[in-house]
Amino acid sequence: MKFYRFATALVLAASTTLGFAGTAAAGEQVPFYGTLQGSFTSTPIPGTPNALVHAMGEGQATHLGHFSFDFPLMVNLVDQTGTGTYALIAANGDTVYADVVAKSMLLPNGLRQVQEIATITGGTGRFARAAGRFAMVRLLDRNTGAVIGFFDGTISSPGSNNQ
Repeated sequence: MKFYRFATALVLAASTTLGFAGTAAAGEQVPFYGTLQGSFTSTPIPGTPNALVHAMGEGQATHLGHFSFDFPLMVNLVDQTGTGTYALIAANGDTVYADVVAKSMLLPNGLRQVQEIATITGGTGRFARAAGRFAMVRLLDRNTGAVIGFFDGTISSPGSNNQ
C-alpha cells in the first residue's frame, strides 16, 4: 500500500512538470523519456551546509532500453538546491551524461519531490556527441531510501553525430 501511495504521488508530481523540458539546439532532436527506480543515500559534508545525495538504480527509456543510472547530486540543505553530473548507462555500456540543476521540496505525505533540469553533454558509444535537454521528477522516500521517477525531453538522434 505504501508503494502505491508513493507511485500515486509520483503521477501527481508529473502533472506539475509537463512541459518543463525545452528542446536542445544541436542536431536532429528526437523524444527522450523514461522511468526509473532505485535507492539513494544522503551523506552530510561536515563543516558545510551541504550533503552528497547519491541515487542508483535502473530504468527503461527510449534510445537506451533497459539502463542503469548513477546520480550524484551535491545538495545545499538550506535552500534545497543541487547540482550534479548524471550518467544513464545502456545495457551495452553506451552512456549518456547530463549536467543537472535540481530543486527539492518536502511533500505533505512525507516524501521529498526533486525537480531537475538536465542538459545532455555527450556520452560514450552511440551517444558520444549527444546533445539535448530533459526534465526529471523524482520522489524520494526518506524512511526506506527508495527513489522512483520519470524524465521527458529530447536528445540528438543516437548515432547521428558520430562521424
